Amino acid sequence: MIEDVRGGDISLVAVDVGGTITDLIAVHTAGLTALKVPSTPHEPEKGVLDAISGAGASGATVVHGSTVATNAILERKGSRTAFIGTEGFSDIIEIGRQERPDLYTLAVTKPRPLAGKPLRFEAPERVTAGGTVLKELTRKDARELSRAVARSGARSAAVCLLFSFERPEHEEMISEELAALGIETSLSCRILPEYREYERASTTLINAYIAPVMGEYLDRLESSLRDGGKRGGLRLMHSAGGTVSARLARSRPADLILSGPAGGAIAARWLAGSLGIDKAVSFDMGGTSTDVSLIDQGLTITRDTRISGLPVALPMVDIHTIGAGGGSIAFLDRAGVLKVGPESAGADPGPACYGRGKSPTVTDANVSLGRLEPAWFLGGTMPLFPDRSAGALKELAYGRNAVKVAEAILEIALSHTEGAVKKISLERGHDPRDCALIAFGGAGPMHACELAQRLEMPRVIVPVHPGLFSSVGMLLAEPGRDHTRSILCVLDEKSVGALSRSLEELRSQATTEMRKEGFKGVLSFRTSLDMRYRGQSHEVSVPAPRMDLQEIRVHFEQAFASEFGYSRPDQEIEVVNMRLSCRAPRQESPLQASPPTVQSRGEPLAEKEMHFDGRPCTGRVYSRWDIVPSRPVSGPALIVQDDTTTVVPPGWRASVDMMGNLELEASS
Repeated sequence: MIEDVRGGDISLVAVDVGGTITDLIAVHTAGLTALKVPSTPHEPEKGVLDAISGAGASGATVVHGSTVATNAILERKGSRTAFIGTEGFSDIIEIGRQERPDLYTLAVTKPRPLAGKPLRFEAPERVTAGGTVLKELTRKDARELSRAVARSGARSAAVCLLFSFERPEHEEMISEELAALGIETSLSCRILPEYREYERASTTLINAYIAPVMGEYLDRLESSLRDGGKRGGLRLMHSAGGTVSARLARSRPADLILSGPAGGAIAARWLAGSLGIDKAVSFDMGGTSTDVSLIDQGLTITRDTRISGLPVALPMVDIHTIGAGGGSIAFLDRAGVLKVGPESAGADPGPACYGRGKSPTVTDANVSLGRLEPAWFLGGTMPLFPDRSAGALKELAYGRNAVKVAEAILEIALSHTEGAVKKISLERGHDPRDCALIAFGGAGPMHACELAQRLEMPRVIVPVHPGLFSSVGMLLAEPGRDHTRSILCVLDEKSVGALSRSLEELRSQATTEMRKEGFKGVLSFRTSLDMRYRGQSHEVSVPAPRMDLQEIRVHFEQAFASEFGYSRPDQEIEVVNMRLSCRAPRQESPLQASPPTVQSRGEPLAEKEMHFDGRPCTGRVYSRWDIVPSRPVSGPALIVQDDTTTVVPPGWRASVDMMGNLELEASS
């Protein structure tokens, strides 16, 4: 799929920044080339620029997956942010909903709001659910409120007034006054114009909290790209699987929370479709985290995502993320129980085997079990120090056998990833035994077979360049983003006409935005409606290609029955929200469903001792490019390449398909 071809002009570059490694794929007129450089967590743009410079890609259009927004929330390193609500409702961000995330936890700890009590303000106004103004906000009130916000030291402000999606004038007035004082604003009528005040407030506050951080990051990145030579375009991968310009990314940075993982999910969907696979699980294990998503004839888009316990109701690819990666640190808790993650050794200092850190990690466990070959790590360009791994593991276990400790660490890490896959499959009515496992990321192929064995998944697929697979998804992503509008009406002949008018307004808004972005071709639109039976509090999303009453009703009954196992044909149906996904066609994909051109040597590189199921055994080490369709490999074996190592346990067999992907199956 990706041949390391240099030469010719570079037209497009995809850069994915991970916690440990920054990946790049450059599209040349002569083909594709791949590059990996260390990430720079304290200066994330430096890793991006190092990769672009190393590829000689100055002046190319850059598609970028960023972790800056995510990390700012997880580490609470966003800007000092004020929250402005309607009079009497400023504490909504702390009250939230009366939900119990864990039924059996008696002492529930709620996430700390991003705006503390001194940073919450109230606007003397009130609008009803129908859009009637009960209490008008005056210009004087808005000005005094804005001055109070400025005195608080807030650099950014989130404005979320009751039912502002019906009457946005009050939010707009406050925004004008805040802007005059140099305070950035995020308005709920623009960020998430739909009902449910808590989710709307939380999403708007998150957007305001990260807006200055993301703005500064994009400014530095764009400035450096200009300084590096010819000016190229910069597009950001967003969480719903499309790309937007840096200008649009600044206006709604909360869209970027799952920026990098979305690229991997898009690539996995493309690969599954290319192989004719309807159901699969994408398994992206990197240095810091593991991301899993379900592919069921396509990807699921959700609007029920939480980050650091806080709801974000923007459309995102349904990805479940856990803090389990190659760099996850193993430690003993206060009771002396072995734990793994979520803290990671990251890129600096990294696992103990990198030669700088001292903390034992999942990577160190793999080294001690013989599942990494030091001479071939990152294609032999980066030395590993097995003695440091063994020393760190022994110190963790007070001098006990390093192999036993390593086995326990991997058991815990696999248990975490198993739980993540069950979360997006079994808990949602999907049997993982019906799914293939598409494994990628630097650490995914190392653990894929044992994970599949635990879940009785019949097949593991490792793409040609698994360590760069999220960057592949960024090349495949289409430009565009999603739009929403709150409707709240009973579905009948009269409301269908209003729905048609709302759809035309949304299409016009989306088209105008895309034309400003410079896309002049034919745009594609996908429309859906959030619907429920009257009296219910939760909705199902229903595709609505046409505003036809009977067609919409049939689609809803089918979707509801599929979700809940029953339907109520005689009950009234409510439409809650209208959603429109707008995409521009991407350039013709540079990725071809064909294997790379390589010269097979036909023989293993080496033999080495490995450990599986508590027993030592002798396994073979193969180069990825020495495995051809006519010559499968039986475990125990390691298959090494520049960007990852694939572990083939005893009882498993690896072969290569006609696209160059590794296919692994249990041989017994």
